[in-house]
Amino acid sequence: MLKNKTIIVGVSGGIAAYKTCEVVSRLKDLGANVYVVMTKSAQEFVSPLTFRTLSGNPVITYLFSKELKNIPVPHISLSQKADLIIIAPATANIIGKVARGIADDPISTITMSAKCKKLIAPAMNCEMWRNPVVSENTVKLKKLGFVFVGPEVGKLACGDHDIGRMSEPNQIIEKAIELIGVKQDLKREKILVTAGGTREAIDPVRFISNRSSGKMGYAVAEAARDRGAEVTLISANVALPSPLDIKPIKVESADEMLTAVLGNYSEADIIIMAAAVGDYKSEIRNSKFILRSSAATENGSETKLKSKTLNLKLIKNHDIIKTISQQKGRAKKILVGFALETDNLLTNAKKKLKEKDLDMIVANDETTFDSDSAKVTIISKNGKAKKLPKLRKSETANRILDALLRL
Repeated sequence: MLKNKTIIVGVSGGIAAYKTCEVVSRLKDLGANVYVVMTKSAQEFVSPLTFRTLSGNPVITYLFSKELKNIPVPHISLSQKADLIIIAPATANIIGKVARGIADDPISTITMSAKCKKLIAPAMNCEMWRNPVVSENTVKLKKLGFVFVGPEVGKLACGDHDIGRMSEPNQIIEKAIELIGVKQDLKREKILVTAGGTREAIDPVRFISNRSSGKMGYAVAEAARDRGAEVTLISANVALPSPLDIKPIKVESADEMLTAVLGNYSEADIIIMAAAVGDYKSEIRNSKFILRSSAATENGSETKLKSKTLNLKLIKNHDIIKTISQQKGRAKKILVGFALETDNLLTNAKKKLKEKDLDMIVANDETTFDSDSAKVTIISKNGKAKKLPKLRKSETANRILDALLRL
């Protein structure tokens, strides 16, 4: 949800600094590039080495440190590329400095030079938080666009049970996602995605298949997950790593794909059939490897070939999309198909859309095979077509999901 985002985490001097370790770790897990900036006091609670290990980047404790020699004018270089600055914990001291325009440590200096959004997670004694000066500084920063999360009521370092406790890491992360993360417009949706190309066995070694890499289906699954959906991915024969937090249901043939789809269909709100399912399979699967000098008979045995040709009888596979579209009935499910043609692409895609009672179809051509990019046309049930430029499949996936939300 924070992929390719740069986040600066400022850590000021407070016991709550130990919680910031989890904040940094979670931000990394969500794909962010994290730089940690620490005041001198903060280093009394957590060592810079801890944050360097968690973030994978140099930790800024002194703007003129030799460790930063490859970052020219670090407080400017970092602040210019930052998407968000989080100060956690934010003490009364750092809140006061930022509010009054004082820049005499790494955090206040970088914050002062940044145009990005700023998120403050206060942590201090309850009486400090109630102090009119702190209240005035907080109100001023809010008016300037700073966003605050917390503080919370709980047990404080002094032993009191009162306001002043830093918000929990998950609350800070949620607010960060809200500010700069991927929109969560598919939350509570259950989406079933198929991907990859099916294989139909001829014998234990040979099979009939297609050139699908599964990249488009995986991109759709990942984009849906990032936007808050609960994703089920049925994957046929791909050489791709499993997406984060998604464990694919692996299948090989069209029949296995059909079984998996039917087994998960009832739980899904949206079904996106991005897999390239073979239309035909061999009528006979030979139980043994077919030698060049022999051929399979109807009972699976071998016979000597008298000619230089091998006749392979193919029969139709089940039409998975048509099968599940017939089950839609009154169920409020959205069914999306893909069409790949070398001729008359849009005409044939619209025909498939109508014949199989789809809500939307994505038409693309053979140039998308095994590519990281795609050039598609999205056609909705009312016949309205949206032609997209050539985009990375991750971006195409998000455009497809955007179109779904407009149905």
